[in-house]
Amino acid sequence: MQLNTSLLTQLRAFAAVARYKSFKQAGEELHVTQSALSHHVRHLEQELGIRLLERLHRRIELTPDGQKLYEGCRLPFEALASAVHGVRHSVDSDSLTVSVAPYFSARWLTPRLGRLWSRHPDLDLQLRHAYQPADFLQDNVDAGISWGHGSWSNVESVLLVPGILTAVCSPSMRAKLPTRLQSHHLLKHRLFYEFDPEHWRAWFQASGVDGDYCAVQIDDSHSLRGAVLEGQGIGLFFKGLMQEDLRSGQLIQLLDVEVESGCGYYLVRPKDRPVGRKLKAFTRWILDEAKQNPYA
Repeated sequence: MQLNTSLLTQLRAFAAVARYKSFKQAGEELHVTQSALSHHVRHLEQELGIRLLERLHRRIELTPDGQKLYEGCRLPFEALASAVHGVRHSVDSDSLTVSVAPYFSARWLTPRLGRLWSRHPDLDLQLRHAYQPADFLQDNVDAGISWGHGSWSNVESVLLVPGILTAVCSPSMRAKLPTRLQSHHLLKHRLFYEFDPEHWRAWFQASGVDGDYCAVQIDDSHSLRGAVLEGQGIGLFFKGLMQEDLRSGQLIQLLDVEVESGCGYYLVRPKDRPVGRKLKAFTRWILDEAKQNPYA
């Protein structure tokens, strides 16, 4: 069978789905929709005349043929990506390119860069902003700062800032709440979240409250913060990325109740590439920052 461009695309889509056993996570890695991935995998199954995936309720399993194909195509794709990166960059290239989530960059990383260059004045750092975790098979980057669970295939990850969430609001919204605030008072107001509506449920459970509430998803940190600053509602937001807002009085933390989201911001790099001196220097610096000055 000839490996034309279409078949290679289908194989890469299948390999990503097989790795995560999730169309959603595979789509996030490849920057394509879940429907597009499903389309590629179904066409591959038709081309080969075999079933590769068992599409079960809320989960995916590989068939024996699917597992065999995954084992056969996984390593070639990883080797190809490593070879391409090796041609583009030598270990001690002139610059260090880091993929970083935009909100983390604005609120945590960028304000600290003066301390990086005080320690390493000759380090040429290039930041590439991306909403998805660093994709070392596709993106031309040396390392990344990614939001997620920390367990990515063939990636070494170190936690920088845990995804602890707490309820915050603007001064104008706080003025509408009772002086002696209790958690059940929040049930009557519009609540914002970014990732999972269950995070608000967990927050109320942690505070000993059970009841109905109106929770609205805003799946962008900048936009969620903006809605809260404008007094449109109460936000469940990162404890580690809002300390400047709290110090300035732009945001107010409501009660000492926190929720662990299960995710965080991680420094990541590919396992199969050598670590150059620039990446070593950047890694030492940012880990020191995370330890000594964890909150933005």
